[in-house]
Amino acid sequence: MNLQKLRLGQLKPADGATTVGDLNFPKVKFLLPLNGTNGATSTSDSGNDNRTVTFGGSNSSISTAQSKFGGSSLLISGTDNSYIAVSSDGMNADGDFTFECWIYDTSTADYPCLFSNLQSSSNALHTYVGGGSGNKVFRFWSQSSGTNFSTTLPTNQWYHLALVRDGSTIKVYIDGTADSTTVSNSSTLLFGGGSTLQLGYNSSSYRFNGYLDDVRFTHGLARYTSNFTPPTSAHLTQAGDVNKHIVVNSDADGVAIGTGGINQARVAKAWANIDASQAAASMIQGSYNVSSMTDHGTGTYSFNFSTAMTDADYSVSALSGQVTDGTGSINAVQIQNLTTSLVKVTTKYYQASGGDHLVDYNTVCILIFGN
Repeated sequence: MNLQKLRLGQLKPADGATTVGDLNFPKVKFLLPLNGTNGATSTSDSGNDNRTVTFGGSNSSISTAQSKFGGSSLLISGTDNSYIAVSSDGMNADGDFTFECWIYDTSTADYPCLFSNLQSSSNALHTYVGGGSGNKVFRFWSQSSGTNFSTTLPTNQWYHLALVRDGSTIKVYIDGTADSTTVSNSSTLLFGGGSTLQLGYNSSSYRFNGYLDDVRFTHGLARYTSNFTPPTSAHLTQAGDVNKHIVVNSDADGVAIGTGGINQARVAKAWANIDASQAAASMIQGSYNVSSMTDHGTGTYSFNFSTAMTDADYSVSALSGQVTDGTGSINAVQIQNLTTSLVKVTTKYYQASGGDHLVDYNTVCILIFGN
């Protein structure tokens, strides 16, 4: 038997599988490829959350006149208040994030709105591809303070824009090059919890005219921290092939490792970490395959699945935060209902002196396995 040193080039996916995907796809809160037929007034979110996208006004539609990728894009034109809105429950922009898109700007307004969460509170966030008086620069407005960046933005051509927060520093990259201006801001820039995320419109004075394509929001990750080459293809709409085994092979002679693969039915089907003391729209702190929460009253709520289970015979493991009341207590999570679309639970604690009490813990973790 002749064993040779393994070379990276000898590692190949078995059975012709590919592994192309976005390793950070679970952090993508929405992804809009904006593909479709000319004149269509509906589109889909390709992110895991499958958010609702609504076309507003009479001059927002899918157009094949311009596109960066996929043969179509979003067209916003005319003089009315046209836009698209993305449902934003459970999508607060706290911590690191990356908002990016391709823009073909034909606007003549001084402050064409790129996106806005339509808030007047300290959580307001409005961004513009114009800084006033025809000055084509990116403008960031939040907490009653506006900042104009310095890079001159193109018009009547496609360019890539990325708004990135890394720690407390917000940067803008135009076609992969960082603007010299930065903003210091570490607050929660509200998307969920009562705000509405609109692209292309803030008010009648701030209308965007032009095309948008391949819009993506990634939460919990600064995708770009230095200059980069803009994407040369559409953003990937999945995390890649799951659990593909690797065959070590050199021209059909070699050693196969894990040829049986991993039984995909035995990996986690859903998980979530929630703060049950919050309103239902803001409970989810992190999750996989959990699209939303339903609040049924103190200590009782449902985890709603993005993708349904194949049956209701799955297994649920759950933990809840500890209550300290001075008398000693034991906290528990009790399963109330299992369906293919949700699991309903209650959280409570038991006192040493007797009796149990429902409570909204600030930390509840749930993990689900099944076929």
